[in-house]
Amino acid sequence: MLSSTSKPSQTRHLGIFPKASIDQQLKQSLHQAIQYQDYPRAILLLNYFIIQEPKNPDHYINRGLIYAHYQSWSQAMADYNQALQLNHNEGQIYANRAKCNAALGHWSEALADYDTAIGLDPDNINARVHQGILFRALSLYDDAIVCFGLALFIGNLSADIYAERGRTYQLDGQWNCAISDYQRALEILAESPSESLQSQIQVWTAELLPNQ
Repeated sequence: MLSSTSKPSQTRHLGIFPKASIDQQLKQSLHQAIQYQDYPRAILLLNYFIIQEPKNPDHYINRGLIYAHYQSWSQAMADYNQALQLNHNEGQIYANRAKCNAALGHWSEALADYDTAIGLDPDNINARVHQGILFRALSLYDDAIVCFGLALFIGNLSADIYAERGRTYQLDGQWNCAISDYQRALEILAESPSESLQSQIQVWTAELLPNQ
């Protein structure tokens, strides 16, 4: 028979550790999986944590983001809906769900989600920009221009927002305003280059000025 003094040593040799210690190691593995974009592994770990902590909205949000990355919109939507049941005051969840609704062609639901996201967090520049892009896709150019203008007013003067507003002006036939915004975007890009955005602006500008 083992003595009482030998039990702790025997437990260590058997590799038995407290559950909290195992969960902490798994959470570190989850962070690493997300950091290195090992999404299949991240989903497996999130599935585990959702079982362990079913009332933690962060797990549903993170899994929803991964599903959205794979364009599995219905699965992402289900996770965002569950997260909102647990925390309906987090604006970014509505913004995330809005992207799913837009991808699924649920235009009015997407716009409503963006309105809620912005209402909860007026400084959410990303939500304002994506709402503007959706308005533009629906040919609601005046609403889109307002969204981009507010995003520029509230946040930093960003090249990509100027470019998006310029494209909206262009599609709306306000070509002088479009050229002005494209020029502002290019001036900002001269300080903080982005080859992809600069190339996109050049394509759009070429549509306006085909002979230059």
